[in-house]
Amino acid sequence: MKTSVTLDDQPLAFINSRPPEARRLLRAALRAVENGGRQPEPLDAEFEGFYKVKVAHYRLVLQPRPTESGPGWRVLCAEKRNIVYVVFTQLQGLS
Repeated sequence: MKTSVTLDDQPLAFINSRPPEARRLLRAALRAVENGGRQPEPLDAEFEGFYKVKVAHYRLVLQPRPTESGPGWRVLCAEKRNIVYVVFTQLQGLS
């Protein structure tokens, strides 16, 4: 069964602003989640209920979002590994 993956504005803009090879890797990771070939990993502690996908030195933060047609994911944030959780906290108003 194919899983629905939707992107918020920030991750979409981030992915589109990357160089071609990074864009290709990020899009391939999202396709793998859609096709069931890759499962997001749960985050710990203060980010419980959210998940991550590691792609080279990037991270995607996702939230489960069931749809009428089955399981789904919403990509909330995409950024470089060293700042992704700072950006995610700001986007979500968690700070």
